[in-house]
Amino acid sequence: MKEIVLDGLWSAEARKLDDNPSIRKGDHFAIVIPGEIRTALVHAGIITNPDIGLNAAESLWVDNAEWTLRRKFSAEGKKIACYKGPEAVINGRNVSGSSIITGLIRKGDNSIEVECGSSVPSGMRIFETDDISIISLSARSEESEDGSWTVKACFSILSAEDGDVAVTADLHGQVQTAAVKAAKGISDHTLSIKVESPELWHPNGYGYPHLYQLSLSAGSSKANCLVSLRKERKIFEKGAIFEALPADAGIYEYEHLAKSMAEANMNVLYTRDDGAKMLHEAAERYGIYVRKMPNLASIDVIEILPSPPSISTVLTFAPLRADLSLSSPVMEAHEERPGVCREIEDMAVKNFGLPGTFEKGTYLSELHAALDAADKVSRIRARRSAEGIILSKLNDNKPQIAGTLMENHGKWKIPMYAARLFFAPVCPLMFIEDDQLFIYAANDTDEDVKAELSLKFRTFSGKKKDSREYPVAVKAMSSALVDSFPLSWLKRDEIFCYAKLSTKNLLRERNLLLTSYKEAKLADPAIRWECRKTGQRTISIKLNVDRPAFYVTLNAGSLKGIFSDNMISVRPSAEKTVLFRSDDDITIEEFGKNLKVYDLYSAMH
Repeated sequence: MKEIVLDGLWSAEARKLDDNPSIRKGDHFAIVIPGEIRTALVHAGIITNPDIGLNAAESLWVDNAEWTLRRKFSAEGKKIACYKGPEAVINGRNVSGSSIITGLIRKGDNSIEVECGSSVPSGMRIFETDDISIISLSARSEESEDGSWTVKACFSILSAEDGDVAVTADLHGQVQTAAVKAAKGISDHTLSIKVESPELWHPNGYGYPHLYQLSLSAGSSKANCLVSLRKERKIFEKGAIFEALPADAGIYEYEHLAKSMAEANMNVLYTRDDGAKMLHEAAERYGIYVRKMPNLASIDVIEILPSPPSISTVLTFAPLRADLSLSSPVMEAHEERPGVCREIEDMAVKNFGLPGTFEKGTYLSELHAALDAADKVSRIRARRSAEGIILSKLNDNKPQIAGTLMENHGKWKIPMYAARLFFAPVCPLMFIEDDQLFIYAANDTDEDVKAELSLKFRTFSGKKKDSREYPVAVKAMSSALVDSFPLSWLKRDEIFCYAKLSTKNLLRERNLLLTSYKEAKLADPAIRWECRKTGQRTISIKLNVDRPAFYVTLNAGSLKGIFSDNMISVRPSAEKTVLFRSDDDITIEEFGKNLKVYDLYSAMH
C-alpha cells in the first residue's frame, strides 16, 4: 500500500480577481499547504504583510478572489487507487471528494488541480494498493447496562478484489480478530472489542483523562487512533469559546491550546463548527470536552473586555513610536471591531487616570479585563446561578486589539492567568455588593472539603488593621457563604483585604481592593526581583517589596513560555517566587533582557 500525502508545495494561479494593481489573472505563485493565500502572496512579494501597519486594507480584495491550485505527484501504478479530498481534477478528469481513481493515475508523474477561494483545502490524500489497505479508522465506546464496555472500531478498506479480509484489532493488549467481507473498491466495516476492567477518561479537575490506543491491521496495512471510554457526568463547566487557528497550525499549536486550557483549570471548549481533528485529539489528551455551540442554555457566557496584546506583540505591527497610541490609525486598523480603541481609552481614564505610557496602558487594560471577569465569575460561582461559565473568546488568529484570553501566537494575556485563579476547583471568592463584602468558598470537585479561611485587612503601607478566622465546610459541587458584613467601618481608600483558603493539600489566596483603583491611596511598593536559572528551560523569579504591591504581572516579551503564577499581590512579609517555563532552551541573560514587571501603583504613576 502507498499513501500519497498531497500537503506541501503547490502552484497557485489567479483565476478570478477584483480590480487591483497587485496581480493579474493567470499569474502564478507558490503556496505551501496547509497554508493561506495571503501568506503565500506575502512570501511571493505580491502584497505586503497585512498584519503590519495599515497594510491590511491593501489586501481586502483577496477575500473575493478565486484560485486554481496545481501540483505534480508520483504514483506507483498499483491495481486500485482512491482519492480523498475536495472535488479536484486529476490528470485532466474531474473527481469527487471520495473516488476510486484506478485508471486515472499512472505510474510516475501525475497532476492534480483544485479550485478554491480564500480558504485553502488541506489533508488531500491518494491511496493505492495491489491487495488491501485501511484508509480510515475511528472509534467510539459504549457502556452496556451490566457495566461492561465495548469499543467499536469503524474503518474503511480499499480492496483490489472482492473477498474475505482478516482484521486484527489491538486495544492496549486486548486483541480481537475477525473476518470481514471486502468489496472491490471502498467498503466500510465495524469491529466490536470488549474491554475488561477499563480505565475511564475523566474531564480536567475530575480525574485523569485516560486514553487507549487502538491499532488495526489488515494484511500489511496498519492504522492507529486514540479512544476514550467516558461516562456522561455532572461537572461545573469552565471554559472558553474557540476561535479557529490559522490554516497552517500544526500539532504543536493545538497541543499548546489544550494544555493552556487545562493549566487554567478549564474543562470545556465550545466551537462554532465541529473543529479540526487535531483540536479534538489535543483536547482529549488534557481532559477538555469539545462542544458545539449554541448549546448554552444553562451556561453563563462572560464577555472578556477588549485590550491590546502585550507590547512585544504590538511592536510587530506598530513599529513606529507615533503608532503607539490607541487613537493612531494603525491601532484603529487592528481593532477587532470599530470603536474598541475608544472604549479602552475611556475605560482607562475613568478607572485609572490616563496612563503615563502606552506600555503601561496595555497592562492596565488587560488587568481591567481580568479583574472584571474575575468579579463576574465570582458572583456566579458563589451563588451557583448557572451550571457553568464560559469566557467569550479563548484565542486570536491574528494580532489585534480584542477581548481574548490568548494572543494569536499562543501567549497568555493577563485574563488567562486570572482564569487560572478564579476557575481553581477549590478557592475563596470575594466581591462587594451594596457596600457589603461577601466571602464565599467554592468547591467544584466530587468530594466534600473542609478547610480554614483567614481574612485579613491591611493598610496600603502594610499596617495590620483586622483579621478573622473561619472553619469552612463545603459540600461537593457547591459553594458556601463564609461571611458578609458592611464596610462602613473602614476607610476603604486606605485599606485592602485578602483571603487565604487552606487545606492539607492546597493554599489559595484572593486579594481585593475595597474602592476603585483611581481612589485607592496606594503606596510605592519599591518592587524588586531576582532571577535565577533552575533548569534548561526554567527561570525562577523572586519578588520582594517594601510595601504591598498589587496585581504584579510578569511579561517575558517575545519569549515563548508560561509563568507558574501571575497577576499576584506581594506583601513585605510574604515574598513570592514565580517560575517561567520556556518552550525553548533559554539563558538567564536572554530572559533578563525580555522580562518586564508591572504593578498597579507603577502603572498609574
